[in-house]
Amino acid sequence: MNDCLHSLFAAWGAPSPEARATHTDAAIGPNFYYADPNTPAPIEGRDAYLTYIAQFAEMMPGASAEVVAVSSHNSHARATVDFSSGGKRMMRGQYFADFQDGRIVRLIGFTGTGEPE
Repeated sequence: MNDCLHSLFAAWGAPSPEARATHTDAAIGPNFYYADPNTPAPIEGRDAYLTYIAQFAEMMPGASAEVVAVSSHNSHARATVDFSSGGKRMMRGQYFADFQDGRIVRLIGFTGTGEPE
């Protein structure tokens, strides 16, 4: 499960559409569902997800996303992800994943890690 999360977020910083697709295809299962605070509505399916992360690559050339911590149980995981550019962390987020047959089928992201305000 952890490898899927690392691969999926490596796609965010991959230099080409083909590399982003390769990372994504290694990580997701059928009927992939994705939502985070920056999406106006949930994203469903591989192609829509690839379009979304391509926008990230266009808006933030050279930026990347890296999984820095994972905890998991049964077919679920929580991942802390750092988004960086120019060697500096821009944002930290937390993602909750559901897995089916070892692949991510649902991923929900939040800005921050839930610290009390």
